[in-house]
Amino acid sequence: MKAAVFNGVANIEIKELEIPQPAKDEILLKVEGCGVCGTDAHIFSGEIDNAVPPVILGHEITGTVEKIGKEVSSINEGQEIVVDPFIYCGMCEFCKSGNRGLCSNESFLGYTRAGGFCQYTVVPETNSYPIPQKLSYPDRIICETLSTVLAGFDRLRPKPGSTYLILGAGTVGLLWNQVIRNSLPGVIIQSEIVNKRMECAASLGADIVISPDEEDILESVLKNFPLGIDYIIDATGVTSAIEQALPLLKKGGTFLSFGVCPANERLSLSLNWFYKNQITIITSRRPPRHNIQNAIKILETGSIDTKTLVTSRRPLEEIEKAFKDFEGSRNSEIKMAIDPWH
Repeated sequence: MKAAVFNGVANIEIKELEIPQPAKDEILLKVEGCGVCGTDAHIFSGEIDNAVPPVILGHEITGTVEKIGKEVSSINEGQEIVVDPFIYCGMCEFCKSGNRGLCSNESFLGYTRAGGFCQYTVVPETNSYPIPQKLSYPDRIICETLSTVLAGFDRLRPKPGSTYLILGAGTVGLLWNQVIRNSLPGVIIQSEIVNKRMECAASLGADIVISPDEEDILESVLKNFPLGIDYIIDATGVTSAIEQALPLLKKGGTFLSFGVCPANERLSLSLNWFYKNQITIITSRRPPRHNIQNAIKILETGSIDTKTLVTSRRPLEEIEKAFKDFEGSRNSEIKMAIDPWH
């Protein structure tokens, strides 16, 4: 089979490998698509060191079940599935207390185990979710990312009639836009510097779209909302954008750290300001298992526009170009998908 093997920073190689065989509790998946996540691009560039090379990257995986292990009972050959890439041990203190997302011995498809930038990959039965045939290719590519946004929404617990500032209008920011718009009445402000993405934000539900490159975000927001914003959701992972936006939080407001920042970056924060204004900071990282199922149900309703988000379907041989285009072609690309049979 063909596979894109990540050997280290800026080093990825298309190789011919043996097709892996599933263990008794695993399935062999014929990969039909794998989304290119910003984390993948940052791993390739060396900004993030989540992966353990040599490894096949890619964790937003969908495909058809080719073969099942002898003890697999809930999945059948020929079924189409999406994958939860996070594998917890079930034995550590966090897992036993119900906090599986904090597992001390976690593994992850596409980081520490072979992921989806290949023609075939092996997936645990417990991480495999059958999907209805009505789900489109873009739906399937977006499903895992949507599950993470739903997990963040559960942690945010927003109140009806609130104001939201979403930082960034990439795939994650545009999913946040739609989840909020479809869930609760409120006012959505979205900041973005790329013209195409600004247009998408407005068309998908943002009431106000601001480019920090073209206007002062503090002045623009406070002009309409002098007391500030109830919730700020970072979907950029850019510390300068976060520092610029934080003063816009209303007293008693909540900041959700959702974008992945490079490990060496730091925020300059006034703890006194947080204290005086009783600001809440929350994070969201690993979605609970049920969120994949929830994402599938939501996608079935057609309420999430995924066709606008998935802007290209590329062959495996273009994986390195896709990583570079993640930053270099943001006015034409939002979510790129790799189709290893394309």
